[in-house]
Amino acid sequence: MNGKINLIVLISFVISLQSFAKDEWEFITEKKGFKVFAKDSKENPIQSLRAEGIVRADIEKVVGILRDVDSATKWLPNLDRREYIQNISDTEAILYDVSKMPWPVKNRDMVVHHRLFLAEDKSHLLLQFNSIQDKKIKKNDSNVRAVIYKGEIQFYPKKDETFVKLTLLVDPKGAIPKWVVNMLQVKFPFDFLNALDQFAVKTDKEPLPGIAKLIAQIPRS
Repeated sequence: MNGKINLIVLISFVISLQSFAKDEWEFITEKKGFKVFAKDSKENPIQSLRAEGIVRADIEKVVGILRDVDSATKWLPNLDRREYIQNISDTEAILYDVSKMPWPVKNRDMVVHHRLFLAEDKSHLLLQFNSIQDKKIKKNDSNVRAVIYKGEIQFYPKKDETFVKLTLLVDPKGAIPKWVVNMLQVKFPFDFLNALDQFAVKTDKEPLPGIAKLIAQIPRS
């Protein structure tokens, strides 16, 4: 009897370890100084992804680029279209994006609410973004409506550079198997940060006044 109890306890312990491991970030790769991580979840078959590293431009330019809708298609990977649904303030906007997908997969579109604010400890800026429903944008049958469950970018000023940390949980929806989604999406965080870095070093972009006020509150060493 004691043997059976011990076996049950051991099995329960192993299961708990496996569950705990699913909540841990797993290092995937490092390229050009950008590290990429993935994390499984019991709640969602899609992996959360994270990438971090140094972008070779000051925080003013980096955040200015990300707030500039007109230049987004020039550097964001696979982005075909971006437009305002509502430009709420310098630090908040609702955007409509269309991303190109390889044939025969349909393009993906999404409606995303973006909010930029100062972290509580005033050490960095936070950009949080997630999908929302908006009646102004009707679904286009030629696209599949993707969903960003969670998106966050942290910006830490480092003299003339910026340490950037991107975290994403995105479901492209449609008929793509989830294991294929996980396999394909793992390269996006690196592609995003690398593209931002490449664009930032050759582009002059000033932050909007409301963003500049937030940046001015971050202590510089």
